[in-house]
Order: sequence, then C-alpha cells, then structure tokens
Amino acid sequence: MSLPKHLQETFSPEEIQFIVENEPIKIFPRITTRQRINHRDHNNNNKGHNDTSRRNWKLITTKDFPLNNMVAMQTTTVTLWIALLLKQQSKCSIIAPDWLTIRSLDQSIQYEKKHEDRFSKLPWNWLVLAQLLFGKAPDDFHDPVHELRNRIQDLREIRQLKVLKGLKYLNESHLQLDNLSVLEINELRPFIIDIMDKLRELHSAAHGESNANEADDEEDFNFS
Repeated sequence: MSLPKHLQETFSPEEIQFIVENEPIKIFPRITTRQRINHRDHNNNNKGHNDTSRRNWKLITTKDFPLNNMVAMQTTTVTLWIALLLKQQSKCSIIAPDWLTIRSLDQSIQYEKKHEDRFSKLPWNWLVLAQLLFGKAPDDFHDPVHELRNRIQDLREIRQLKVLKGLKYLNESHLQLDNLSVLEINELRPFIIDIMDKLRELHSAAHGESNANEADDEEDFNFS
C-alpha cells in the first residue's frame, strides 16, 4: 500500500518528533544508577549469586552507559526520550538549552528583525524541542513558560514572513534559505516542490521554443 501523497513529500509530525527525541540533552538525575562494587559484592558474584536490584538496563536504540552510570544531582547527558521518561517518573530535571531563555530568544528576535535576508542560527530542531519541553517539563525552566511560548511564537512568525519574501528568489533549480529548522523546511517542502516543478516546465518550454526559433532563422538564411 502506497503512502498518501502528502506523506510522500513530507515527514509526518510523529516522524519529526521521533527524530528529535533521539537527540542528546542534559539532565540532573534524582536517582543514582552507578553501581559500587566492593569486596563482598565481588565474592558474591564469583559464587554465582545474582542481585536483581543491581541489574543494568539494556537499550537497543541508544547507548545505555549514561543511563546506568547516573549519580543523583550530577549533570549527565542522555537522549531526549530517556530524559522525558525519567521526568515523567520524577527521576530527573531536564536542563533547558542555552538558547531557550528569554534573553537568548530576545536576541534572536532582534537579529531576525535587523537582518531581513538572513535567519538567526538556531538549532535544527528548535521548534519541536521547545514544544516538547514546554509540554512535558514546564517546571524545569527558570523563566516563565508563558513568556517563552510568546517569544517562540513571535520568532516563528517573523521567520515565516521572511521565508515568504525569500520565495521571490525561487527559480527552477535553486532556493537558498539557510538556518531553517527541520519543521520549517517540512512545512515549505510540498509548496516549493510543486512551484519548482512548474518553473522547470515553463523553463523547458521556453527553452524549446527558443531553439525552434533559432532553427527557423538558420533555415531562412540557408540559401541553396
């Protein structure tokens, strides 16, 4: 069974979230998973005794070393989906990235307003990551979440307007819009692909007509 057309041209929101959730993020664990091996433990292990409370987690899709070596209130880095799972169980606090503060977002907004032909250098996953953290870890921010949401929305709207202005430079083979996030590109992709296909058709038709006219001109001047 083939995918619907809109899914053939873009990622679904779930696919984008899956990709973003496999990115690393820093946390403050509230539990310790690092195991201490003393002389008695070593002897017990040699005798074949199994302590189920000391069994490590085994992961398939990501490295399990950080998860099995956490120390309470010591910063560590894990993949985002693990951080969200631990957060849901009240076993960690998520450290918001440096760019996701009122001060940093205000600087990005000012940059966007000052440079009409450029986009500020935000992470490729900034929109999705902000939405996830606002929804699942709002108490881990030092700044008020409602103010952060407002600035993210302002930033997104400013960038959307700049994208629309940038489309006037679109041709049949090229469009350069640096520093767009995966979600912003995903939203534009169907529209841009459709427009570029039509521009290619027009370009090919015009090129073919020009070649035909040149051939006719050559025949007119070809006296036998």
